[in-house]
Amino acid sequence: MGSSSAMSSIARVLETHGEEIEQELLQRLSRETKGLVTDVQLENNVYEITVTAVLTNGTYLALRPIDIDTLAQDYPDCKVGY
Repeated sequence: MGSSSAMSSIARVLETHGEEIEQELLQRLSRETKGLVTDVQLENNVYEITVTAVLTNGTYLALRPIDIDTLAQDYPDCKVGY
């Protein structure tokens, strides 16, 4: 039951705040790095959001994931839980 509940919680966060999270991640990049990144992709991965940067040369770069506890703290309106 825990993994199903967690995935539903993260889906709510992505639906409600996904664009906001992407923009925040892009803003945190250095000026030099911003020129290399064309997109940020977020994916529900049970107990975390997997974050991937798409680079100008078409390669993908895995960034630090956002764990469910951080999501619960940052987005209380989504009632994130296990």
